[in-house]
Amino acid sequence: KKLINEAIMSNDFLKKLEPQLLKQMVDCMCGSVYTEGQLVIQEGEPGNFLYVLSEGLLEVIQNGKLLGEMHAGTAFGELAILYNCKRTASVKG
Repeated sequence: KKLINEAIMSNDFLKKLEPQLLKQMVDCMCGSVYTEGQLVIQEGEPGNFLYVLSEGLLEVIQNGKLLGEMHAGTAFGELAILYNCKRTASVKG
């Protein structure tokens, strides 16, 4: 939970949320394991989950182009939830 809280507080969008809402979000989170090359988020799909990368490295891809990488301690996937829009990029292991 400490890693999740730190990742959320490092995220420009999430750190502005009310503390009670943040606590509820953290309490609802659970762990998942993804393998190398496996999609975590698919660009264009609806977004229902917020993610926090606890270990490893993920690639961010938009329109088939590599935009960058994410490292442990990064919260992602929040835009589709906060703005009720489709995923703006794919994320894979």
